[in-house]
Amino acid sequence: MRTKDGKAVPVVTKDGMPVYRVRVWDPVLKRQVERTAEGLEAAKLLLEEFNDAKRRPGRLQAERVRFVDVAARYLVAYKVKRDGTPRPKSSLAKERTFLNVYLIPSLGNAWMGDLDLPELNDAIRAMTLKDGTPASGSTKSTAASVLRRLFAWAREERIIPRNPALELRTGWGGSVRRRVLIPSIPQVLRLAEALDRFKPGLGDVAMVLAFTGLRWEEAVAVPAENVDLDGQCMTIDRTASESGGRRDVREDMKTRAAVRVVMIPDIAIPAVRRLLARGAEGRERSEGRLYSRLINGERGGFLGYATWRKYLALAHGFTAAHKDGAVTYTAHELRHVCASLMIASGATDMQVANQMGHSKIETTKNIYGNSQELHQ
Repeated sequence: MRTKDGKAVPVVTKDGMPVYRVRVWDPVLKRQVERTAEGLEAAKLLLEEFNDAKRRPGRLQAERVRFVDVAARYLVAYKVKRDGTPRPKSSLAKERTFLNVYLIPSLGNAWMGDLDLPELNDAIRAMTLKDGTPASGSTKSTAASVLRRLFAWAREERIIPRNPALELRTGWGGSVRRRVLIPSIPQVLRLAEALDRFKPGLGDVAMVLAFTGLRWEEAVAVPAENVDLDGQCMTIDRTASESGGRRDVREDMKTRAAVRVVMIPDIAIPAVRRLLARGAEGRERSEGRLYSRLINGERGGFLGYATWRKYLALAHGFTAAHKDGAVTYTAHELRHVCASLMIASGATDMQVANQMGHSKIETTKNIYGNSQELHQ
Protein backbone atom coordinates (compact mmCIF):
# COMPACT_ATOMS: atom_id res chain seq x y z
CA MET A 1 0.00 0.00 0.00
CA ARG A 2 1.00 3.60 -0.54
CA THR A 3 -0.56 6.91 0.43
CA LYS A 4 -2.13 9.13 -2.23
CA ASP A 5 -4.06 12.29 -1.39
CA GLY A 6 -4.15 11.12 2.22
CA LYS A 7 -5.67 7.79 1.30
CA ALA A 8 -4.08 4.33 1.28
CA VAL A 9 -4.11 2.82 -2.20
CA PRO A 10 -2.62 -0.50 -3.39
CA VAL A 11 0.72 -0.48 -5.27
CA VAL A 12 0.38 -1.87 -8.77
CA THR A 13 2.64 -2.22 -11.82
CA LYS A 14 1.99 -0.39 -15.10
CA ASP A 15 0.01 -3.43 -16.21
CA GLY A 16 -2.17 -3.29 -13.12
CA MET A 17 -0.47 -6.24 -11.40
CA PRO A 18 -0.59 -5.79 -7.61
CA VAL A 19 2.79 -5.61 -5.84
CA TYR A 20 3.07 -7.51 -2.56
CA ARG A 21 5.55 -6.89 0.22
CA VAL A 22 6.84 -10.14 1.76
CA ARG A 23 8.33 -9.84 5.24
CA VAL A 24 9.86 -12.46 7.51
CA TRP A 25 11.89 -12.26 10.72
CA ASP A 26 15.55 -13.38 10.50
CA PRO A 27 16.57 -14.78 13.93
CA VAL A 28 20.28 -14.56 13.05
CA LEU A 29 20.33 -10.98 11.83
CA LYS A 30 17.80 -10.04 14.55
CA ARG A 31 15.86 -7.96 12.07
CA GLN A 32 13.13 -8.21 9.48
CA VAL A 33 14.01 -9.21 5.93
CA GLU A 34 11.77 -7.69 3.28
CA ARG A 35 11.37 -8.20 -0.47
CA THR A 36 8.65 -7.36 -2.99
CA ALA A 37 6.91 -9.61 -5.52
CA GLU A 38 4.56 -8.87 -8.42
CA GLY A 39 1.39 -10.93 -8.22
CA LEU A 40 -0.05 -13.15 -5.53
CA GLU A 41 1.49 -16.38 -6.86
CA ALA A 42 4.97 -14.83 -6.96
CA ALA A 43 4.49 -13.54 -3.41
CA LYS A 44 3.46 -17.01 -2.18
CA LEU A 45 6.50 -18.55 -3.91
CA LEU A 46 8.80 -15.98 -2.32
CA LEU A 47 7.32 -16.63 1.12
CA GLU A 48 7.86 -20.36 0.62
CA GLU A 49 11.49 -19.73 -0.31
CA PHE A 50 11.93 -17.63 2.82
CA ASN A 51 10.43 -20.37 5.00
CA ASP A 52 12.70 -23.00 3.42
CA ALA A 53 15.74 -20.78 4.03
CA LYS A 54 14.63 -20.19 7.60
CA ARG A 55 14.79 -23.92 8.31
CA ARG A 56 18.43 -24.02 7.12
CA PRO A 57 21.31 -22.83 9.34
CA GLY A 58 22.63 -19.36 8.70
CA ARG A 59 21.11 -16.16 7.44
CA LEU A 60 18.14 -15.98 5.11
CA GLN A 61 20.15 -13.93 2.63
CA ALA A 62 23.73 -12.70 2.33
CA GLU A 63 24.60 -9.52 4.10
CA ARG A 64 24.62 -6.85 1.41
CA VAL A 65 28.36 -6.24 1.40
CA ARG A 66 30.96 -6.30 -1.30
CA PHE A 67 33.94 -8.65 -1.45
CA VAL A 68 36.41 -5.84 -0.72
CA ASP A 69 34.63 -4.96 2.54
CA VAL A 70 34.55 -8.58 3.68
CA ALA A 71 38.26 -8.91 2.82
CA ALA A 72 39.08 -5.97 5.11
CA ARG A 73 37.14 -7.52 8.00
CA TYR A 74 38.68 -10.94 7.30
CA LEU A 75 42.24 -9.56 7.56
CA VAL A 76 41.46 -8.06 10.96
CA ALA A 77 40.18 -11.44 12.16
CA TYR A 78 43.14 -13.26 10.56
CA LYS A 79 45.58 -11.48 12.87
CA VAL A 80 44.68 -13.92 15.64
CA LYS A 81 44.77 -17.72 15.38
CA ARG A 82 41.90 -19.90 16.55
CA ASP A 83 43.78 -20.65 19.80
CA GLY A 84 44.00 -16.93 20.59
CA THR A 85 47.69 -16.49 19.83
CA PRO A 86 48.82 -13.75 17.42
CA ARG A 87 49.56 -14.86 13.89
CA PRO A 88 53.08 -14.11 12.51
CA LYS A 89 53.20 -10.75 10.74
CA SER A 90 54.79 -12.42 7.72
CA SER A 91 51.76 -14.73 7.35
CA LEU A 92 49.38 -11.78 7.65
CA ALA A 93 51.41 -9.83 5.09
CA LYS A 94 51.27 -12.74 2.63
CA GLU A 95 47.49 -13.04 3.03
CA ARG A 96 47.08 -9.28 2.54
CA THR A 97 49.31 -9.29 -0.55
CA PHE A 98 47.35 -12.01 -2.32
CA LEU A 99 44.08 -10.26 -1.57
CA ASN A 100 45.26 -6.80 -2.67
CA VAL A 101 47.26 -7.88 -5.71
CA TYR A 102 45.26 -10.77 -7.18
CA LEU A 103 41.75 -11.11 -5.73
CA ILE A 104 40.36 -7.66 -4.93
CA PRO A 105 41.11 -6.24 -8.41
CA SER A 106 38.89 -8.90 -10.00
CA LEU A 107 36.32 -9.59 -7.26
CA GLY A 108 36.38 -6.46 -5.13
CA ASN A 109 33.12 -4.86 -6.32
CA ALA A 110 31.12 -8.09 -6.42
CA TRP A 111 28.37 -8.67 -3.86
CA MET A 112 29.33 -11.58 -1.59
CA GLY A 113 25.90 -13.17 -1.92
CA ASP A 114 26.06 -13.15 -5.71
CA LEU A 115 29.42 -14.92 -6.12
CA ASP A 116 29.29 -18.58 -7.12
CA LEU A 117 31.80 -21.34 -7.78
CA PRO A 118 32.21 -20.74 -11.57
CA GLU A 119 32.98 -17.06 -10.95
CA LEU A 120 35.59 -17.93 -8.32
CA ASN A 121 37.20 -20.47 -10.66
CA ASP A 122 37.25 -17.87 -13.46
CA ALA A 123 38.90 -15.33 -11.17
CA ILE A 124 41.70 -17.76 -10.28
CA ARG A 125 42.09 -18.99 -13.85
CA ALA A 126 42.44 -15.43 -15.22
CA MET A 127 45.11 -14.31 -12.74
CA THR A 128 48.04 -12.48 -14.34
CA LEU A 129 51.21 -10.73 -13.28
CA LYS A 130 51.88 -7.00 -13.68
CA ASP A 131 53.26 -7.49 -17.19
CA GLY A 132 50.16 -9.41 -18.26
CA THR A 133 51.72 -12.86 -18.29
CA PRO A 134 49.66 -15.64 -16.68
CA ALA A 135 50.40 -16.33 -13.01
CA SER A 136 52.15 -19.59 -12.20
CA GLY A 137 50.27 -22.64 -10.99
CA SER A 138 51.63 -22.31 -7.46
CA THR A 139 50.56 -18.64 -7.28
CA LYS A 140 47.05 -19.58 -8.39
CA SER A 141 46.95 -22.41 -5.86
CA THR A 142 47.92 -20.06 -3.03
CA ALA A 143 45.33 -17.49 -4.14
CA ALA A 144 42.66 -20.22 -4.20
CA SER A 145 43.61 -21.24 -0.66
CA VAL A 146 43.29 -17.62 0.50
CA LEU A 147 39.88 -17.42 -1.16
CA ARG A 148 38.72 -20.60 0.54
CA ARG A 149 39.84 -19.34 3.95
CA LEU A 150 38.05 -16.02 3.42
CA PHE A 151 34.75 -17.65 2.44
CA ALA A 152 34.99 -20.18 5.28
CA TRP A 153 35.42 -17.28 7.73
CA ALA A 154 32.53 -15.38 6.13
CA ARG A 155 30.31 -18.45 6.54
CA GLU A 156 31.32 -18.87 10.19
CA GLU A 157 30.52 -15.22 10.82
CA ARG A 158 27.11 -15.70 9.15
CA ILE A 159 27.90 -13.08 6.53
CA ILE A 160 26.84 -15.55 3.83
CA PRO A 161 24.23 -18.33 4.11
CA ARG A 162 26.33 -20.80 2.10
CA ASN A 163 29.96 -21.21 1.09
CA PRO A 164 30.46 -21.36 -2.71
CA ALA A 165 34.23 -21.85 -2.27
CA LEU A 166 33.90 -25.25 -0.59
CA GLU A 167 34.57 -27.03 -3.88
CA LEU A 168 37.08 -24.50 -5.20
CA ARG A 169 40.08 -26.56 -6.16
CA THR A 170 43.47 -25.52 -4.82
CA GLY A 171 45.52 -27.58 -7.26
CA TRP A 172 46.29 -25.30 -10.21
CA GLY A 173 49.63 -26.80 -11.22
CA GLY A 174 53.10 -26.69 -9.72
CA SER A 175 55.50 -23.81 -9.62
CA VAL A 176 57.68 -22.93 -12.55
CA ARG A 177 60.65 -25.28 -12.68
CA ARG A 178 63.54 -23.74 -10.80
CA ARG A 179 66.53 -22.71 -12.83
CA VAL A 180 69.53 -24.85 -12.16
CA LEU A 181 71.91 -22.94 -9.89
CA ILE A 182 75.50 -24.00 -10.49
CA PRO A 183 77.42 -23.26 -7.27
CA SER A 184 80.54 -21.18 -7.71
CA ILE A 185 82.81 -20.32 -4.79
CA PRO A 186 84.80 -17.78 -6.87
CA GLN A 187 81.56 -15.96 -7.71
CA VAL A 188 80.58 -15.82 -4.04
CA LEU A 189 84.01 -14.41 -3.19
CA ARG A 190 83.69 -11.78 -5.95
CA LEU A 191 80.27 -10.77 -4.67
CA ALA A 192 81.57 -10.53 -1.09
CA GLU A 193 84.48 -8.36 -2.23
CA ALA A 194 82.14 -6.06 -4.15
CA LEU A 195 79.80 -5.72 -1.15
CA ASP A 196 82.71 -4.73 1.09
CA ARG A 197 83.64 -1.99 -1.36
CA PHE A 198 80.30 -0.28 -0.80
CA LYS A 199 79.59 -1.33 2.80
CA PRO A 200 82.37 -2.97 4.86
CA GLY A 201 81.06 -6.03 6.65
CA LEU A 202 78.34 -6.97 4.18
CA GLY A 203 80.79 -9.19 2.35
CA ASP A 204 81.05 -11.32 5.48
CA VAL A 205 77.24 -11.49 5.62
CA ALA A 206 77.23 -12.87 2.07
CA MET A 207 79.82 -15.47 3.07
CA VAL A 208 77.70 -16.61 6.02
CA LEU A 209 74.58 -16.91 3.83
CA ALA A 210 76.40 -18.77 1.07
CA PHE A 211 78.22 -21.31 3.21
CA THR A 212 75.79 -21.95 6.09
CA GLY A 213 72.53 -21.97 4.10
CA LEU A 214 70.64 -19.79 6.58
CA ARG A 215 67.46 -18.03 5.56
CA TRP A 216 67.73 -14.24 5.71
CA GLU A 217 65.34 -13.94 8.67
CA GLU A 218 67.36 -16.61 10.53
CA ALA A 219 70.77 -15.10 9.80
CA VAL A 220 69.93 -11.61 11.08
CA ALA A 221 68.48 -13.04 14.32
CA VAL A 222 71.33 -15.33 15.46
CA PRO A 223 72.50 -14.21 18.95
CA ALA A 224 76.24 -13.89 19.32
CA GLU A 225 76.23 -16.40 22.19
CA ASN A 226 74.65 -19.01 19.90
CA VAL A 227 77.84 -19.16 17.82
CA ASP A 228 80.41 -21.80 18.82
CA LEU A 229 83.66 -21.08 16.97
CA ASP A 230 85.50 -24.00 18.56
CA GLY A 231 82.80 -26.43 17.49
CA GLN A 232 82.31 -24.61 14.16
CA CYS A 233 78.55 -24.47 14.56
CA MET A 234 75.71 -22.16 15.57
CA THR A 235 72.28 -22.78 17.09
CA ILE A 236 69.28 -21.49 15.14
CA ASP A 237 66.29 -20.98 17.42
CA ARG A 238 64.63 -17.71 16.33
CA THR A 239 63.77 -15.56 13.33
CA ALA A 240 63.47 -11.83 12.71
CA SER A 241 61.22 -11.14 9.73
CA GLU A 242 60.10 -7.73 8.46
CA SER A 243 56.56 -6.80 7.46
CA GLY A 244 55.11 -3.37 6.79
CA GLY A 245 58.13 -1.65 8.29
CA ARG A 246 57.88 -3.64 11.51
CA ARG A 247 60.24 -6.25 12.91
CA ASP A 248 58.68 -9.52 14.06
CA VAL A 249 61.10 -11.45 16.28
CA ARG A 250 59.86 -14.94 17.03
CA GLU A 251 61.43 -17.67 19.12
CA ASP A 252 58.70 -20.19 18.31
CA MET A 253 59.80 -21.54 14.95
CA LYS A 254 57.31 -22.79 12.35
CA THR A 255 58.51 -26.39 12.57
CA ARG A 256 60.67 -28.42 14.92
CA ALA A 257 63.16 -28.95 12.10
CA ALA A 258 63.77 -25.19 11.91
CA VAL A 259 65.35 -25.31 15.39
CA ARG A 260 68.69 -26.84 14.59
CA VAL A 261 72.46 -26.70 14.87
CA VAL A 262 74.06 -25.44 11.66
CA MET A 263 77.66 -26.30 10.81
CA ILE A 264 80.08 -23.55 9.79
CA PRO A 265 82.56 -24.76 7.14
CA ASP A 266 86.20 -23.72 7.23
CA ILE A 267 85.78 -21.20 4.41
CA ALA A 268 83.19 -19.23 6.42
CA ILE A 269 84.97 -19.24 9.81
CA PRO A 270 87.06 -16.08 9.12
CA ALA A 271 83.92 -14.16 8.11
CA VAL A 272 82.10 -15.30 11.28
CA ARG A 273 85.08 -14.26 13.43
CA ARG A 274 85.13 -10.81 11.86
CA LEU A 275 81.39 -10.34 12.35
CA LEU A 276 81.67 -11.27 16.04
CA ALA A 277 84.72 -9.06 16.54
CA ARG A 278 83.03 -6.10 14.80
CA GLY A 279 80.25 -6.03 17.38
CA ALA A 280 82.28 -7.00 20.46
CA GLU A 281 83.07 -3.46 21.62
CA GLY A 282 79.47 -2.31 21.19
CA ARG A 283 78.16 -5.34 23.12
CA GLU A 284 80.51 -4.66 26.00
CA ARG A 285 79.77 -0.94 26.10
CA SER A 286 75.98 -1.43 26.06
CA GLU A 287 76.06 -4.47 28.36
CA GLY A 288 74.59 -6.63 25.62
CA ARG A 289 71.68 -4.36 24.70
CA LEU A 290 73.22 -3.49 21.32
CA TYR A 291 75.31 -5.51 18.83
CA SER A 292 74.00 -8.64 20.54
CA ARG A 293 73.75 -10.67 17.34
CA LEU A 294 76.17 -12.20 14.89
CA ILE A 295 74.95 -9.80 12.19
CA ASN A 296 74.14 -6.27 13.33
CA GLY A 297 72.90 -3.06 11.80
CA GLU A 298 74.87 0.18 11.73
CA ARG A 299 73.65 1.29 15.18
CA GLY A 300 73.68 -2.10 16.84
CA GLY A 301 70.13 -3.13 15.97
CA PHE A 302 68.92 -5.47 13.27
CA LEU A 303 70.34 -5.30 9.77
CA GLY A 304 67.42 -4.30 7.55
CA TYR A 305 66.65 -6.21 4.37
CA ALA A 306 66.22 -2.93 2.48
CA THR A 307 69.79 -1.95 3.40
CA TRP A 308 71.06 -5.33 2.23
CA ARG A 309 69.20 -5.09 -1.10
CA LYS A 310 70.44 -1.55 -1.70
CA TYR A 311 74.11 -2.50 -1.44
CA LEU A 312 73.55 -5.87 -3.12
CA ALA A 313 72.25 -4.06 -6.22
CA LEU A 314 75.38 -1.90 -6.25
CA ALA A 315 77.55 -5.00 -5.92
CA HIS A 316 75.72 -6.69 -8.80
CA GLY A 317 76.51 -3.71 -11.02
CA PHE A 318 80.12 -3.61 -9.91
CA THR A 319 80.73 -7.29 -10.72
CA ALA A 320 79.28 -6.81 -14.20
CA ALA A 321 82.54 -5.19 -15.30
CA HIS A 322 84.47 -8.39 -14.58
CA LYS A 323 85.56 -10.56 -17.51
CA ASP A 324 83.56 -13.48 -16.08
CA GLY A 325 80.36 -11.43 -16.01
CA ALA A 326 78.03 -10.20 -13.28
CA VAL A 327 77.33 -12.12 -10.07
CA THR A 328 73.60 -11.78 -9.49
CA TYR A 329 73.03 -13.98 -6.44
CA THR A 330 70.22 -12.89 -4.13
CA ALA A 331 70.10 -13.71 -0.40
CA HIS A 332 67.88 -16.72 -1.12
CA GLU A 333 70.08 -17.92 -3.98
CA LEU A 334 73.11 -17.76 -1.68
CA ARG A 335 71.23 -20.26 0.49
CA HIS A 336 70.85 -22.50 -2.56
CA VAL A 337 74.59 -22.20 -3.19
CA CYS A 338 75.20 -23.82 0.18
CA ALA A 339 72.84 -26.69 -0.56
CA SER A 340 74.35 -27.23 -4.02
CA LEU A 341 77.87 -27.28 -2.59
CA MET A 342 76.83 -29.84 0.03
CA ILE A 343 75.27 -32.05 -2.63
CA ALA A 344 78.39 -31.71 -4.81
CA SER A 345 80.59 -32.72 -1.87
CA GLY A 346 78.59 -35.92 -1.35
CA ALA A 347 76.41 -34.95 1.63
CA THR A 348 73.39 -37.15 2.26
CA ASP A 349 69.81 -35.97 1.86
CA MET A 350 69.43 -36.03 5.65
CA GLN A 351 72.48 -33.80 6.15
CA VAL A 352 71.28 -31.29 3.56
CA ALA A 353 67.76 -31.26 5.04
CA ASN A 354 69.13 -30.61 8.54
CA GLN A 355 71.42 -27.80 7.39
CA MET A 356 68.60 -26.16 5.43
CA GLY A 357 66.02 -26.64 8.20
CA HIS A 358 63.58 -28.73 6.16
CA SER A 359 61.06 -30.80 8.10
CA LYS A 360 60.91 -33.48 5.38
CA ILE A 361 63.56 -34.97 3.13
CA GLU A 362 60.98 -34.86 0.32
CA THR A 363 61.09 -31.05 0.53
CA THR A 364 64.84 -31.11 0.03
CA LYS A 365 64.54 -33.44 -2.94
CA ASN A 366 61.80 -31.33 -4.55
CA ILE A 367 63.82 -28.13 -4.23
CA TYR A 368 67.29 -29.43 -5.02
CA GLY A 369 66.47 -32.36 -7.30
CA ASN A 370 67.98 -30.49 -10.25
CA SER A 371 71.27 -30.09 -8.39
CA GLN A 372 71.36 -33.77 -7.49
CA GLU A 373 70.81 -34.76 -11.12
CA LEU A 374 73.50 -32.33 -12.21
CA HIS A 375 76.13 -33.75 -9.88
CA GLN A 376 75.39 -37.43 -10.52
